[in-house]
Amino acid sequence: MNATRQFRAAVIIGYMLSITWLRRNLMSLVWLFATPFSLLFIITVTTGGRSFALGVVGSLLLVLSTVGTGIAGDATWYRLETKLQDFFVASPVNQIGYLLGIAFAGLFFASPALVVLLPLLVYIGLPLISLPVVLLSLAGVWLFSSAIGYLVSTFTSNLRNGWQSGLLLSVLVGIIPPVFYPAEILPHNILLVAYAIPTTHAALLIRDAMGTAPNLPYWSPLTGWLLIAVSLAIALAVTSRVARWRQP
Repeated sequence: MNATRQFRAAVIIGYMLSITWLRRNLMSLVWLFATPFSLLFIITVTTGGRSFALGVVGSLLLVLSTVGTGIAGDATWYRLETKLQDFFVASPVNQIGYLLGIAFAGLFFASPALVVLLPLLVYIGLPLISLPVVLLSLAGVWLFSSAIGYLVSTFTSNLRNGWQSGLLLSVLVGIIPPVFYPAEILPHNILLVAYAIPTTHAALLIRDAMGTAPNLPYWSPLTGWLLIAVSLAIALAVTSRVARWRQP
């Protein structure tokens, strides 16, 4: 299959694993909304609304990183319980096409949250002309998180461990980095460590698009884009070479 057909197959896989399920069980959306919007509520209330904008940025990034890292559990389920991965291994769909398919499933699950949060971001100060830049940075976080979530799933031999790994990854990628709090409060040495995580740069790029980016050492929008691209390229390359497409 050429790249166009792989992409088409990925969209179909994503639709099959998300929209068809949501049409029968809307309660599945609850888990996705619970944590990001709870954190947004707590941050807004405890700061008297002063950190509402940071809360919206953090919620956006947490939603997309969570549906990505959650693949660690989802893909483990498809491989161990339903044997769905074996079906695609025997089909013309390659590993990247399958990864993109289950990543699309997560994105489709996240779409209601995005419909709420993106207009909020525009309302609180994001210029519409900068929206494509924000969407591109969010896409980088989504794909990076999906790649590492899938990679972990291929080495997971227990379904419970798959879900637990996804939760741990979501904390490491979507909560600990400076997305819900300002990066400028971090000590210099910890800030340099935070630069290794793409969500840090996505948050700073969104703040830059809104005109609120801080002056940080060794960081600029160009640096942010470069490090997101490098992180994504490394994640996809490692996944392509290391992930177990055909199980031993």
